[in-house]
Amino acid sequence: MRTAVGGWRKPDSLVAVCVTVVALAAAAWAIASSWGVGPPTALWIHVGYHGFGVALIVAGGVLWARAGRARVGVLLIALGTAYYLQFLRTSDDPVLFAVGFCLAFLYVGVFAHLALSVPSGRLRGPVDRAYVAVSYLACVGTQVARYLTDHPAGRWNYNIPQVNTGWAIAGSLIMAVLGVAGIALVLRRLLSALALRRRHTGPVWAMMITVGALVIVSSVSSATGRPLGFRLGVEVLMLGGAAVGVMVAYLVSAGLRWRSELRVAELPARLGGLRAPRMDALQTALAEAVGDPTLRLLLPRRDGALADLAGGPAADTRDHARARTPVTRGDELLCVIEHDAALAEGGRAITSAVALTGLVMENVRLYVQVLESRRRLLEAELAERRRIERDLHDGAQQGFFVVLTLLGMAHSQAAAEGSPLTGQLATAKGRLTDAIKLLRDLSQGLHPRSLVAHGLRETVADLARNHPGQLTYEVPDRRWPPDVESTAYFVIAEGVTNALKHATPGAAIRVRVTSDGEDLLVEVTDDGQGGADASGGGLRGLTERVAAAGGELILDSPRGAGTRLRARLPAELSGDPPSVPATAEDPPAVPGTVGDPPAAPATAGDPPAVPLAGDPPAVPPADPGHLAEGDRQ
Repeated sequence: MRTAVGGWRKPDSLVAVCVTVVALAAAAWAIASSWGVGPPTALWIHVGYHGFGVALIVAGGVLWARAGRARVGVLLIALGTAYYLQFLRTSDDPVLFAVGFCLAFLYVGVFAHLALSVPSGRLRGPVDRAYVAVSYLACVGTQVARYLTDHPAGRWNYNIPQVNTGWAIAGSLIMAVLGVAGIALVLRRLLSALALRRRHTGPVWAMMITVGALVIVSSVSSATGRPLGFRLGVEVLMLGGAAVGVMVAYLVSAGLRWRSELRVAELPARLGGLRAPRMDALQTALAEAVGDPTLRLLLPRRDGALADLAGGPAADTRDHARARTPVTRGDELLCVIEHDAALAEGGRAITSAVALTGLVMENVRLYVQVLESRRRLLEAELAERRRIERDLHDGAQQGFFVVLTLLGMAHSQAAAEGSPLTGQLATAKGRLTDAIKLLRDLSQGLHPRSLVAHGLRETVADLARNHPGQLTYEVPDRRWPPDVESTAYFVIAEGVTNALKHATPGAAIRVRVTSDGEDLLVEVTDDGQGGADASGGGLRGLTERVAAAGGELILDSPRGAGTRLRARLPAELSGDPPSVPATAEDPPAVPGTVGDPPAAPATAGDPPAVPLAGDPPAVPPADPGHLAEGDRQ
């Protein structure tokens, strides 16, 4: 397992340009000094022979300066420059002639070096290094031996026939053998390469194999003494095909990498639509963007070890085909991207992916912190509501019941004695009963006691019993975490309150609660007049409450077509929901009617419960005669 770094040193473009200019100047001198030497030859052969090195030098300079591939660029420039050494054989200077003759085929060794080092420019193992060393030795050594034994003289050029000596034949056959071995090595590399590297570098390797095959044909034709015209045609095809083919292959390879970079650049748009990108969604998006389906995110644990998204340990397998790239912010490790090792050689794609992952991870962390802060505030508010409701029920309300009992006893005694205070005592008793009812409504609105004791379904059933024939509901007979149930109830109460206040008198109101994966969906609809205003105080406060619970509230209220209030809440905000005994016969959702049994036995003298939505106004009684029309909140 290798550890990749989230960035690579960009080569010095000025150095690349200077080296390229010098190489081109040397090529121009070689072309000018050798052009026209020898018998008349077709122009296309001259252009093919002389233009091969120029194309490689230019391609190498571009790769070095612009694409961040310094090693490959240097090898291409070296290949193009070494090619022109053979034209020194056209010189009358004996030293230049000797250098040109001995190094005439050095470029073949450089080509072997390039073929086995793509795409990184590095040789990977002892076999590759040994082959390249033998190639250099053979390309130079056979020519040196030929120079020392054959004593060549005169001006030599590609279009001048020469005697096919023993060392010339031996050199050509050695070239053919090296070509076969080189093709075998590249084929092995291609077939055993990682899938991602094969997809990106395959076109280059395929072109190297094609050029190697042409080298073999040229070497065999030279060793067997084929006519010069035939050899020239094969060699021009080899040289021109190599120059154009390698450049096209690298362009295709670069295009594939640029495509990966474009996919990475689209990541922010893909992830921006998510409320909070989940780690599995981020992992999938990254894998698709860089083209590596094996990519996975590893998260640091408190003990310093790494774990996958399922929580399982992610030990270092020391697999050379895998690499890990850390994503950090300052000194803090946010996560580690484990990916195909070929991505580390893939240019800017993995670098951009690491940078974007860092931003997304930082945003997720901030989102979680804000969500946790909102959740704690919501839990504190709910706890305070429960405390106030309990104090009102157990304190003030019970005290009022004692006073009501005493007033009842006094009223009974005064009526038996015929006291003139009987009427006043009756009035006081009625007023106190009304006050107790209002106090109970207030305490239930802060936090319905039945919600804690029996859950969301029974609390909505209580609400439906207060509005027979108008409110129907469908709520699963199960429990959720207390903060989820409270938020869902406040959404229902606010929706019912607004429908009773502002919808057409007698309009049907429907409450539906369902589960959608990990979320709880709450929906309150009516077939009234529509036109609700989401900026009203009640709905605005409810939107903030739902957002504090990590959810989303949506209002759909076209004028004249009714209103639909929908909320999506994370169903596991504060841990596992309380367990509720269930039987096999319990259905997942039960349509409610006003005939449902009460949620809890009623206490003598207690008025019926009218749950409220906390901040929202109280749910009015079902009296269509006094419902007012107007703008909704």
